[in-house]
Formats: sequence, structure tokens, C-alpha cells
Amino acid sequence: MKYRGEITVFLSLTIICVLSLILGLVESAKTAGARLYLRMASDSAVSSVMSYYNRNLWDRYQLLFLEYESEAAIKGTFGRYLDFYLEQANMYPARRENVILSGITRMVDEDGRWLEEEIADYMKYRVPELAVSGSGLLKEAEQVKKAGDFRTLYDSCRGGGRAVRRLEKKGQEIEKSLRTMEETREKLCAAADEERTAVFKRHAANFKRELRRFPGVVDQFQREVERLEAENQKTDLGQLEDETASGTLGQEISACNEVIKSAKERITGYQQMEAKVERNLELLEEACEFLDMEAAAEDEDEEETDWVQICRCVEEMENLESAACDPRDKKKAAALDRLEDFFDGELLEILLPVGTELSTNAVSLKGIPSTSSYQVHAGSSDTEDAGENAGILKTASRQMAVNAYVPLYFSSFLVENKTETSRLKYEMEYLLAGKKSDRENLKEAVNRVLTLRGAMNLLFLLNSPDKKAEADALAAAVSAGIVPAQLVLSFFILTMWAFGEAVLDVRTLLAGGKIPFQKTEGNWKTSLSGLLDQSFLRKTEENSGEGRTYTEYLSCLMFLADRKERNFRMMDLIQWNIRTKQADFSAANCAYQIELEAEVLQKHMFFQKEEYKGRVYAAGSY
Repeated sequence: MKYRGEITVFLSLTIICVLSLILGLVESAKTAGARLYLRMASDSAVSSVMSYYNRNLWDRYQLLFLEYESEAAIKGTFGRYLDFYLEQANMYPARRENVILSGITRMVDEDGRWLEEEIADYMKYRVPELAVSGSGLLKEAEQVKKAGDFRTLYDSCRGGGRAVRRLEKKGQEIEKSLRTMEETREKLCAAADEERTAVFKRHAANFKRELRRFPGVVDQFQREVERLEAENQKTDLGQLEDETASGTLGQEISACNEVIKSAKERITGYQQMEAKVERNLELLEEACEFLDMEAAAEDEDEEETDWVQICRCVEEMENLESAACDPRDKKKAAALDRLEDFFDGELLEILLPVGTELSTNAVSLKGIPSTSSYQVHAGSSDTEDAGENAGILKTASRQMAVNAYVPLYFSSFLVENKTETSRLKYEMEYLLAGKKSDRENLKEAVNRVLTLRGAMNLLFLLNSPDKKAEADALAAAVSAGIVPAQLVLSFFILTMWAFGEAVLDVRTLLAGGKIPFQKTEGNWKTSLSGLLDQSFLRKTEENSGEGRTYTEYLSCLMFLADRKERNFRMMDLIQWNIRTKQADFSAANCAYQIELEAEVLQKHMFFQKEEYKGRVYAAGSY
């Protein structure tokens, strides 16, 4: 009987295929398991690295940031924790070959955005209502934006009014010079007719001085016109969203343009007069030569003066016509000048409560985050969300969170930090001003609060017909009669009036009181007459108990301020104060997020002598 092997061969081939499939599945499962094990190991390792957050920073400011000495230190720490998993005896043998720090996001990157993110994450738990999306945040942001619009209007009206007043004063100086020259010429004629040598010499000297001064006065007038034109061109209506502010600023710009146009026409006339002035100067010098003004007194008795020629020179001098451009009410104009000088002076001592002792603390501004340059890392920013309602709400929410956080952890003039050591006592003021001493920061912050209050007071005045009429009447009294200039001066007087009321407001705020964001007829305190004679300063602070506090006004200003400056100044304060406990602390070495890649050599299950390279990515953040 013969044996046949067909079935044996068939089964042998079949079992080889089945075993290959089984072993392939086992190898694939082992590779997948190794990949998952490596992922778990790297995630655990990076979490261990992130656990090294700075404890002092957390204890004082409730902020989680990883402080590191160097990038090599981060890679070394990550490598040690990863090696702990790779060295375990299990089904996934592997060894680390290299660690790459592929990305690091620091506190100072992207204009301090990650500091904002950390603050916003914390404030969601500290102040839960900030996390509620809706109209509340946008309404608050809209109100502060409106204050910003009127602050822009306030600055523009005050700047335009100052420029127009300077221009009018230079114009008055020119017209006064023309009148003086004409009066002196007439006196010269009389002295020549009467042949009075001493009198003629005195008037000739005055006349010559005025003739030589005239071109310079015209040049000053022209420079004031150019300055007003440059300031007017810089004003941008497009940056204002409020209709009242935009409409008023449009009137201001149009009036300034009319003033500039009129002033340029006057310059043309003055330049034509310069030729007459030059001719008069030549004739005067010729007359002086005939008079022989340089001769000694004893020689005058020996030589006969040629008065005929002198009279001819004087009579040939051209008449210089002047126009009346003095203010109608000089007393009120002088009072407005005194008020303007007063507001330009030092107001801090007047605003502070009696007996206040200011802090003398000061710091060095060298080596701090706000004075250093940092590379902006790639990543999302606020511009990604621009144009979308969700993005606007998110941005407003984050900024409101920062504004709510700042008073909790940074001191101010009225709220000092009594539990922690701080390099500066007026920290919120430093966030606004960025000066090296507490006094300088307080002065700058108070001036900004004055301007903000002035802006909101201006909003009230613009909506009060009676008070606008008073300002118009005063403008007509102190101006030279040019209608466009009167409109600009009316706006200027309104800003001065608003600023005077703001002085009383800030005195109340610094005394610990509250002032409503928007004024009404009932709580308005300053009259225009009291403003001009400065009797409004004798009024005592009145606190109705309603409105915003000084600290809340600082928060409004920070909302309007440049967020990059605010964020970096927060880092300055954080760095200074943490260094009281940790001398080598640096905000630039605080990481919010790290990204690492590990290159690992792994082994197959059935080919133990051969290794293959794997790569795993891990990221950690707070």
C-alpha cells in the first residue's frame, strides 16, 4: 500500500499561514501596547515636570507657572521621569535616546496673554459670575469704551482750544505791534516837526526795535498755525463710536479748519506788510544818519541838523494798518488764563486729603520684564477672535477677569497690602504709570483719573443746553470775534469746566468717597463763575455714597490702557515681590506650557536583537 502526502503538505502549508497570522497579530498588539505605554509614560512624565510650579508664586498670587533654570533642565527632568517607566521589566522594553524641547510658552510671550489666561482660569472660581456669558460683560465693556471715546474728545477739545488761544494771542501780539509802530511813527513825525532831537532819538530807538521784532512775531504766528493744522490732521473721527462724541469732534475739526483758513489769509496780509516794515526800517536808518545819532553830544551844537531830510524820511514811511482783535472782556480773558495756568500746575497736593503722608518707596527699572525684549512665540492671539461675537465676549471676559483680579492682589493709594512685603505701595498706580517711585505713580494715576472724570463731566455739559449757552457767552467774551474760533473756545471752556468739576470729584475719591460715573443736574457742583474766580476749590467733598470708588476708576483706566503695558507691569510687580522671598526669581523663566518630543529605541517581540526608533509627543500646561 502506497502512502500519499497531499493532506500532510496541505495541512503544513495551512498551519504556517495560520501561525504567521497569529504571530503577526501578536506583534501588532505588542506594538500598539508599547505605543500606548509610551504615551502613558510621557504624559505622566510631563505631568511630573509641571508639578514643579513655583510655590511662592502660587502662595502670593494664586498663579501656576513652571519656573525653570534652563531648557536643558526641563529636558533632564522629563527624561528622568520617562526613564523610570522605560526601565521597568515588562513586555515593552525600550530605552530613551533623545529628548527635544519642541516648544515652550512663557509668561512673557504674546504680550503676556498667558498671564491673562492663568488669571482668568483662577477668577472663574474666585468670582464665579465672571464666567457667566451674556450681556453683563459686554455692557460694562461698552460703558468703559464710551468713557474712552469721551476721553479722546476731551483731549482733542482741550488741545484744540489751547492751540486756538495761543494763535489768537500771537495774532493780538502782531496787531499790538502794528498799533505800536503806527503810534511811534506819529510821535516821530511830531518830534521831527518840532525839531526835538532827544525825543526823536528815544522814539526812533523804540520804533527800530519794534520794526526789527515784527518779522519774528509773524513767524511765531505762522508756526502756531502749522501746529494747529498738524494737531487737527491727527484727529481721527473713525476711532469714536459714540454718536455724541463723534458729532462734537466733527464740529471741532470743522471749526479748527475755518480758523486755520482765516489765519492763513492773515499771514498773507502780514507777509505783505513785512515789505512795508522793511522799507520803513530803511527810511528810519536814513533819518538817523541825517540826525547823526552816533555823534557825541558836543558835536551836535557845532553842526546843524538837516531836519528837512529827516521829515522827508518820516513822511515817506508807509502806514501800517492794524485790526482790533483784543478780547471783549479782558478781565474774563485774564481769569481764564489764570485758570489754565492753575490747571497746568501741580495739583496732587490740592487733591490729597489734609495730612496725607505719601510713600517714599522707589525701585530700579533695570532688568524688569517691561524694559526687556522678548521673542513673540507663534500661537493664537486676540486677533484670531476679532470680528466674532463669541471671540469678543471671550476677550471682554478675560479683560474683566484681569480687572477684577488686580485689586485683589495689588495694592493702591487707598488699599495698602498689610500682609505681604511689597517693593511699591501704590501698585495699581504703577500698572498705569510705570514710574520708579510711588509718588510719581500716584501723580500720574491721579492725573489720568482727572482726565477720565473730566471726559465724563464733558458728556454731561454737552447734553446741558443751559451750561452750553453759558460757555458760548464766555467764549464770545474772551475771543477776538472770529466765529469759528468762538466755537473752538466754547468747547475749550467746557473742557475746563469739566476739569474743574473733576478736581472736586477726585478729591472726594481720594478721601475714600464715591462718584457716579455719569453726572446729573442734581450732583453737579461747579458754577462757571466759581470756576473763573477759583472759588470752587473752597467747596468741601460731598459723598453721596453712590457711584464708583477710586480703585474702581483705576480699574476702568486699566481696561482702557494698552494691555501689553499692563501685563508686563504686572510681571514687574510680581518679580519684585517674589524676589523678597526668592532672590533669583525671573518672570521670563516661568513657563505656562511646554511641548516635548522623546526619541525612543524599542524592540520587536520576536526579533529581540533588532531595535526600531519611535517618537512620542507630550505637552503639559496649567
